[in-house]
Amino acid sequence: MIPLRLRRHRLPALVVAALVVAGVTVVWLAPDADASELCGRADTIDITDKRYVVMNNVWGADTPQCLTVDAAGRFEVTHTEHDKRDGSAAAYPTIYQGCHWGNCTVGSGLPIKVTQLRTARSNWAIDTQGATGRWNATYDLWFHTDANAHRSPDGAELMVWLDRAGGAEPAGTLVARGVALAGATWDVYYADWHWNYVAYVRTTPVDEARDLELAAFTRDAVGRGYLDRDWYLSGIEAGFEIWHGGAGLTSRSFQVAINL
Repeated sequence: MIPLRLRRHRLPALVVAALVVAGVTVVWLAPDADASELCGRADTIDITDKRYVVMNNVWGADTPQCLTVDAAGRFEVTHTEHDKRDGSAAAYPTIYQGCHWGNCTVGSGLPIKVTQLRTARSNWAIDTQGATGRWNATYDLWFHTDANAHRSPDGAELMVWLDRAGGAEPAGTLVARGVALAGATWDVYYADWHWNYVAYVRTTPVDEARDLELAAFTRDAVGRGYLDRDWYLSGIEAGFEIWHGGAGLTSRSFQVAINL
């Protein structure tokens, strides 16, 4: 892992308070919080006693990228030098709950068997104004074939795209158009890699998900045969896949509530 670079800055409008009710973390923003800067490719920072983690996550390129992150988990992409015009993304700066390649948050209830997942509701607000280049704003859900999440995922990757720019396209093949799920319509893409890849792309882009039922997408993927009922949901991430550009992309707030 690249050494962590953290710089402390004062932001005029953000501190964090948290309340845990029935296993759900609710986060409020209020004035006067410090911000940290993440510039190493694999840099991470824990949020609210590691109930969430923010990571820089430059996984598909060797070019620089920096984020600023406040104590509540709000993060902004402040600098990139990516220049990928096709293929996989250069980076996926993200906030997550659960496990990412063995780095697990606290108190998430993950991993959980797909058959035991009743609801997984999420609120996520983003700001994309002024961001140029090729990018998306997407959830990324990871599945293991068993309950051991302290390793790379080997079951499936399920993405839920809320917005995109610059001609960003999912991997795989378009398999369905205009599928009605969670109060909107989605185009569905699928690829058979060393794990199953399925992406749901919102037909009308939005900059906020309110009470989005992520479990609806897992049920649809099971019905299509892309996800096994006996696999385990191990991580829920929200961030921006970036091919080039992307400076200014901001995750303003994020919250997930999982019920068994």
